Amino acid sequence: MVSEGCILKRLLRLRAGAVPAFAAALIIAAVASEGSPPRKLNVLLITIDTLRADRVGVYDPGKGRTPEIDRWASESAVFLRAFAHTPTTLPSHTSILLGTAPPHHGVHDNAGFVVRGDFLTLAEHLKGYGYATGAFVGGFPLAARFGLNQGFDVYDDDFSLEEPGIDRGRERRAQAVLDRALAWLKGRTTPWFLWIHCYDPHDPYSPPEPFLSKAAGDLYGGEVAYTDAVIGRLFRALESGGLSSSTLTVLTGDHGESLGEHGEKTHGFLAYNATIHVPLIIRWPGQIRRRVRQNVSHVDIFPTVCDVLDIPKPPQLQGATLLPLFGGKEREETSIFFEALSAFYNLGWGPVSGFILRDEKYIESPIPEIYDLDRDFDEVKNLAPGRDIGPQKDRFDGLLRQMTSEAGRKAGAALDREAQEKLRSLGYLAGRPGGGRKSSGPETDVKTLLPWHNKSMEGIDLWQAGKVREGIETLKEVITANPKVSTAYLNLATVYKTQGRPQDALSVLRMGLDEMPDIYDLYVQTIIALYDAGRYAEAIKAFHPESYPQIASDPIIWNSLGLAYWRSGDVAKARANFETSISIDKAYAVPHNNLGALLLYQFKATNEAAFYRSAVEHYDRAIALDPSYSAASHGLGVAHFQAKDYDRAIPNLKRARELDSTLDEALYFLGLAYFAKGDRVQALRVFTDYKNSPGYTQLSTQEKARVDDYIAKSR
Repeated sequence: MVSEGCILKRLLRLRAGAVPAFAAALIIAAVASEGSPPRKLNVLLITIDTLRADRVGVYDPGKGRTPEIDRWASESAVFLRAFAHTPTTLPSHTSILLGTAPPHHGVHDNAGFVVRGDFLTLAEHLKGYGYATGAFVGGFPLAARFGLNQGFDVYDDDFSLEEPGIDRGRERRAQAVLDRALAWLKGRTTPWFLWIHCYDPHDPYSPPEPFLSKAAGDLYGGEVAYTDAVIGRLFRALESGGLSSSTLTVLTGDHGESLGEHGEKTHGFLAYNATIHVPLIIRWPGQIRRRVRQNVSHVDIFPTVCDVLDIPKPPQLQGATLLPLFGGKEREETSIFFEALSAFYNLGWGPVSGFILRDEKYIESPIPEIYDLDRDFDEVKNLAPGRDIGPQKDRFDGLLRQMTSEAGRKAGAALDREAQEKLRSLGYLAGRPGGGRKSSGPETDVKTLLPWHNKSMEGIDLWQAGKVREGIETLKEVITANPKVSTAYLNLATVYKTQGRPQDALSVLRMGLDEMPDIYDLYVQTIIALYDAGRYAEAIKAFHPESYPQIASDPIIWNSLGLAYWRSGDVAKARANFETSISIDKAYAVPHNNLGALLLYQFKATNEAAFYRSAVEHYDRAIALDPSYSAASHGLGVAHFQAKDYDRAIPNLKRARELDSTLDEALYFLGLAYFAKGDRVQALRVFTDYKNSPGYTQLSTQEKARVDDYIAKSR
C-alpha cells in the first residue's frame, strides 16, 4: 500500500498546471490504497555500458562473446529491435529510470546536465510500494552528483578502488560493482529493486586477464567477454540463493559502440544503429521464452515493470508496456525518438535527432537521412536525397512538441572543473556549453565535420607518440581544409605551448576564435595564451564576462585573470579574481595556491603577520585538495622560512622536492633553512646538490656567488 507521504511527494513532483496529471495521480493513489497488494517480485535492472546488440550471442551468434547472458536469455523474452534514445550514458540511463525521452527529462548529454528532482524515478516509485532500493554503478557519468540517486536507499558510486588498468576516481570493474551489490543483497527479506551498472566495455578498452590474452586484439570484445563472465556470477548467485524464481530481471545496454562504422570510433557523435540498437532481455517467473521483433525502446521498461508487478503506472511515462508482446501479441506501433547532441552542445555542430517508425528511420540533421531498416539495418544507403521529406519533418516536429516538457528545459547545470576533467579522461566531450548553434547548414553537419575532428585527434596522437613534425602538419592540414573544426586549433595550440612557443599558440587560438567566436574553449584558451605570452594588459582587456555565460561558472578563467592582474601590478584585483575562482569551485587547488603566493608577496613587502597567516591557510588548503601539488608545498615552505619558522619550512620544502625533482628552487630555500638553524652539515649537502642542479646554471653571476658563499660558510 502506498503511504500518504509518498502520494504527496509524487503530486509535488508533477509539473505546475498539469491538471490531468494531478487527476491521474489521485486516481493512482486511490487504486493503490484500495486494491490488492502488489506482487512481491524483486526487480533487478542490469545495464551494461556501451554494449552493442550484435556482440551478444542471442543477437548475432557469429560475433557474440556472451555465453552467460545467452544462457539466461534462453529462458527470457529477447527484444531483437530495442533502441536507446541517445548514445551517451547519463541521458540514456535517465530515460530508462524515468520512463521518458530526453526532450521530456531534459538531460541531453553527460556534460552540463543534472536530473531534476521534480521527476519521479523508478526507484522512487518502487520505494513507495515498500521496496528496498540499491544502485551500484561502475562509471563516473552516473555519479550521484548527476541526480539519478533519487529514490535509492543506497547509491554506491565509489570509484576510489585501486584496480589494475582502471582509472581511479572515474570507473571500477564489474566485479567490484558486483561484490558491493551482493553484499547489499545478502540477507535481505523485503522485496527489493537492485540496479547494477557495468561500465567495462566503455573506451578505453582494458580487459583483465585472462580475457586480455583471449581477446586476440579485439579489446572491446575482451571487455564484453569479461563483463559477461561477471554477470554470469550474478545469475548463479540468484539461482543458488533461490532468488531467480522471485525476481523480474531486465538486462539492457545504455547504448552501443561504432567501432569505426560511419567514421565514428566510439559513440556520442552519431545516432546510427551501431550506437542506439541495444540488447534488451527480460525474464520473470512463469514467463514463456520469446523472441520479439517489434520495435521497442528504453522508455518501455518503466511501464513494463509496473505491469509485471501489478502496480499503477505514474502519468508522466512516455513508453508503453511490453506485456502484450510477452504473450505473442502485437501492440500499436509508435514513433521512437532519438538524439545525439553531444557535439551540438560542446562543439557547436549541427544537431542530430530523429525517429524510428516501423521499418523507417528518419534522421533530422543539416543533411537529413532516411533508411529502410528492414532492408538496410546497417544504414548504408541514404534514401533522403531527391525525396520529399516534408512528411517526415512534420512527424518529427510533432513528436518533439509532444515529448517536450517545461521542466526538462531546466535540466541544464554548470559542470564543475573536476567533473569536466573526469569526463574528458573517459573520452567524452566536456566543455562549458552555451546552448548549441542556433542555425545549422550542411557545413555544420556531424557527417561533414567528424572526419576532420578525427584527423585533429590523429594529429595530437602523432605528437604524443613523439612524431612532432607530423602531428603539427596534420593539424595545419585540418585548419586549412576546414577552418570550422575547433579541436584542430586547440590541439595545435597545445603542441606549441609545450614546445615553449606561446606566441605561436596565441596566434593559432586567435585564428580559431575569429572563425568560431561562439566556441567558449577557444575564448578561454586565448585568455590563458595571452597571459602565457606575457601580454597581461591584453588578457585583461579581452575579458568580457557579458559575452559568454559560461564565465560565471568557470574558475579557470577567473584564476587566469587574477594572474594577469597580479603581473600588471594590480594586487587588489588579482586577489579579488582568485577569490572569485575559489568561490566558484572550492575544490580547485590552483587559485588557493596562487592566492597563497600573492599573500606571501604582501607579507614580504609589509611583514604583517596577517598576510603570513592567510598565505599559510591557502597553501594548506591547496595541499589538502591536492596532496601532490608540489608548488603549494614549496610555497608553504617558503612562507614558513620567511616567518623564520624553519622547523615547519624544512619538511614542506623537502616534500616539494620529493614531489617534483625539477623544483630546484626548493633546494635553495631548504639550504637557507638548514643554515639559519645552524645545521651546517645539512646546509652544505643541500647547497652542493643545488649547485649541481640545472637551476643553478640559470642564476646570474651575483646569485651564483651568493650560493658559493653559503657553501664556503657551511664548510
